[in-house]
Amino acid sequence: MKFLRTVRFVAIVVTILLLVSLSVSAQQGGTLRVGMNAPITLDPALHPNDSETALNRAIYDYLIEILPDSSIAPNLASEWTISDDGLTYTFTLVEGVTFHDGSPFSSADVVYTFNRLREVGSPALNLLGTDYEVSAPDAQTVVFTLPAINADFLYGVGSRWTLIVKDGTTTPNELAAGDSPYVNFNGTGPFVLTTFSPDDRAVLSRNEAYWQEGLPLLDGLEFVYMEDPIAQVDALRSGTVDFIFKISSDLFSSLEGADGITTLQRPTSQHPVIRVRADAGFAGENPAVRQALKYATDRAALNDLLLEGRGTVGHNDPIGPVYGAFYDATIEDQPYDPAQACALLSEAGLTDGLSLTLYTPDSLGYPDLATVLQQMWAETGCITVEIEVRPETVYYSSNEWAEVELGITGYGARPIPQQFLVEAYDSNGLYNESHWSNEELDALIDQAALTTDEAARAQIYSQIAQIFRDEGPIIIPWFAPMLGASSSSVQGLELAPFPGSTDFRQVSIGGM
Repeated sequence: MKFLRTVRFVAIVVTILLLVSLSVSAQQGGTLRVGMNAPITLDPALHPNDSETALNRAIYDYLIEILPDSSIAPNLASEWTISDDGLTYTFTLVEGVTFHDGSPFSSADVVYTFNRLREVGSPALNLLGTDYEVSAPDAQTVVFTLPAINADFLYGVGSRWTLIVKDGTTTPNELAAGDSPYVNFNGTGPFVLTTFSPDDRAVLSRNEAYWQEGLPLLDGLEFVYMEDPIAQVDALRSGTVDFIFKISSDLFSSLEGADGITTLQRPTSQHPVIRVRADAGFAGENPAVRQALKYATDRAALNDLLLEGRGTVGHNDPIGPVYGAFYDATIEDQPYDPAQACALLSEAGLTDGLSLTLYTPDSLGYPDLATVLQQMWAETGCITVEIEVRPETVYYSSNEWAEVELGITGYGARPIPQQFLVEAYDSNGLYNESHWSNEELDALIDQAALTTDEAARAQIYSQIAQIFRDEGPIIIPWFAPMLGASSSSVQGLELAPFPGSTDFRQVSIGGM
């Protein structure tokens, strides 16, 4: 009898362990299918959009992570120190990391990566600067030396373009001829590329040698490329994909409460910019024209109508309310006043009004924004626009967005306002699509970069916001939440403000 009781006890234990094992396997494994636009620029140092970022984020790792709440966390660097004078940053690297090809990761790879950023003119330089020196005193240590204080240097180190590539890699993410077409997609990241068709999908498998024990939880990732946002929603509803992001407000509303679907919403600094070129030969060269467009735009009405009130109306500058103390709520903006808009146009010599073509990408509901703007401005009696809708990938990759006289541009979230300012509004900014040059603004942006005291920096940003109010060539109708949706079986998914940066390492598929 004692033997039988022992056998029964062992059987019960085995059954419990089996159930636990099955429960764990239900939480781990499986393939997450993500619907998104097709990528174009694949180089890890240059990728501009979410689809490219998502692919690279899966294959490569960062030295440090910028988390969804804008805090900074270790990654390939386990720790770091900053010298008392703020000019030397020393990073200690994680040991035992290997690239997908089996070669060891070391400080030489970090040095190569950050030197390469300068060689290719990466957008990461907007926060890193270009004059840093990077060295490797030993295999596990990297030292950056700066010529001057850079209050945002760590955000530059962790920006989305600083994925670590192997020392000597000259053609990252270029398809190769022969039996190993993906040999140039060689990172230390959680997933390994196994199939890639730029117009169809990318298939990735778990990196079994990944340096973070137990991660990733998924067996694989599959990025399914589809341009039509309605098709993405239909694919989620039908179970063809498990996760989509950058959903317009109307489509998001259609998914709320749907069986088997979890909707995701996160406040961000993401926003559309309605901008007119401010350089010579264009209507926006005259500040009165810029002011007229602001008076002609009822931003609160746009937010209510197009985002169902989900967005936040801030100022007509990129320092949105999500940045807390850096946002000056006391600044008064131009009220909606069509009569004043027309008076300003007459003052600018446009007695017959303003007539332009408004260009917009076909994403995030921006064609609807263009249509409502067209109607709103037409009601002034002095502003007329024709609408030109362009495919998002073409609009950005062909540089149309930076060349047209009047356009709508979608700006993804940034963890700090300084990034928007140096990228798009400094006279020499890489994304200065309005072609606006203001010496006072440039000086204040430079001053903010040197200012580590939060209160002092807030004062600088207040001055910057007032310059935008008085002279800026942009209208920001709202700061939008990032909207996404997933199958209810998806667990551990934290949507990043810039959704292509979403970390899939902790994601699992339940109920398998």
